[in-house]
Amino acid sequence: MPPGHPAVPPPSPQSLAAEGVRTSANIARGAIDICHIDRTKVEQFKTMTRKSFPAAPDFDGEWNLGYKEAQSTVDRFAALKTSNPAEYAKEIGEACPALTRGIDETTK
Repeated sequence: MPPGHPAVPPPSPQSLAAEGVRTSANIARGAIDICHIDRTKVEQFKTMTRKSFPAAPDFDGEWNLGYKEAQSTVDRFAALKTSNPAEYAKEIGEACPALTRGIDETTK
């Protein structure tokens, strides 16, 4: 049954928080490995993420999982850099400024 169907219970606050932590860690991995954003700034982003998702039952475990899940994206960008430098430059040019802005806004 699709989400939202009356027979499907809504996700718990804990599962939503865990998903938010994993997504944030995925963003952090891209920020570091793809966009080369300063690690100190990304650590501040992690601190803010911890404050934003207090219901996450295992913050560090979810963070580590999300960070590892981003490996395929990191690998895709590494392959693109050698196989199609123009497309790589285009994608980096679109993604990295937005990622930088988002992290800057979160860590203000």
